[in-house]
Amino acid sequence: MKKVFSILMVAFAMTAMVACDDKDDNSDNGGGNNGGNGFNAEMLVGTWRVESMTVNGQDMTPENMLFTINEDGTGLANDNGETENNGFTWSMDGNQVTITPRSGEHFVYTVNSLTENECTVSGSIVPMTDIPGDVMVHLVRAR
Repeated sequence: MKKVFSILMVAFAMTAMVACDDKDDNSDNGGGNNGGNGFNAEMLVGTWRVESMTVNGQDMTPENMLFTINEDGTGLANDNGETENNGFTWSMDGNQVTITPRSGEHFVYTVNSLTENECTVSGSIVPMTDIPGDVMVHLVRAR
């Protein structure tokens, strides 16, 4: 369960990076794009499926992992139907997203790419653990 939760948090981080509050939309970065990267919060809102995840180059892709990213800065991870205690909040600064699960810990991830239907994020810690690693998550839009 801890491994799945970690994967979930990585996906959350990826999606959270794209979402932002109104002050981010009014910054001097090209009319609402995050740091000139060509993506905006509206592209992130929705439900995303973890298509692949690696930690230190090893495949750790979970089965049936979904992340729902809400416009209001909240989200929910669905791990093969399990959602209890999987809520989180997120905030964004440039292309850096901070994810805060119910435990209160903060995880920072970088959005590497984002299109209408795909997103890739990276970080240096396996979510919901204190295990360091080179984490890469690829998500595809589920809805």
